[in-house]
Amino acid sequence: MIVTLIARVAQLLFAAVILALSVVMINGYGPGHAPSLLDYGAFCGAAGLIFAVAGIGAIFIEALQGIIILALDGIACFFLLAGAAAFAAEVKTGDCTDVYYLAGSIWKVIQVSQYKNYNDDVNAATNDIISRCRMAQADTAFLWILFIFYLLTVGLTFMSRSSKRGGALV
Repeated sequence: MIVTLIARVAQLLFAAVILALSVVMINGYGPGHAPSLLDYGAFCGAAGLIFAVAGIGAIFIEALQGIIILALDGIACFFLLAGAAAFAAEVKTGDCTDVYYLAGSIWKVIQVSQYKNYNDDVNAATNDIISRCRMAQADTAFLWILFIFYLLTVGLTFMSRSSKRGGALV
């Protein structure tokens, strides 16, 4: 039970970080609407929060344990795997100070609003682009970590279900 509680609290924290990073990147995106990848990142963070709260509740409320929480964790794993893979495919890996990396496919994700005022400070604009790049990379990493924690809770739920079937360990 304590391992499950630790995993659920970690899910809660990582989901909050994913949601925050995605919302900050959506807020500063421009021109036009942010790409659906960022919207999906925010969805994964929010869904991760909701499922983690349900998982914490299931630790203390017996009616939620079993197939219900297993189904929720399975759904969360599916959505998080899709999100992490999509972010990894789009963001890739690279140095955020490399102009060629920034001009690649990651530019669609980190593009800065044309209405953002840097007061003609080139360094401020460059630092903003680099920080948005690092946020996208962090979002990718945290999605993978959150997926692993949900996979862990699926395994823990299976183990707890199999131990309730009876039989003695000799």
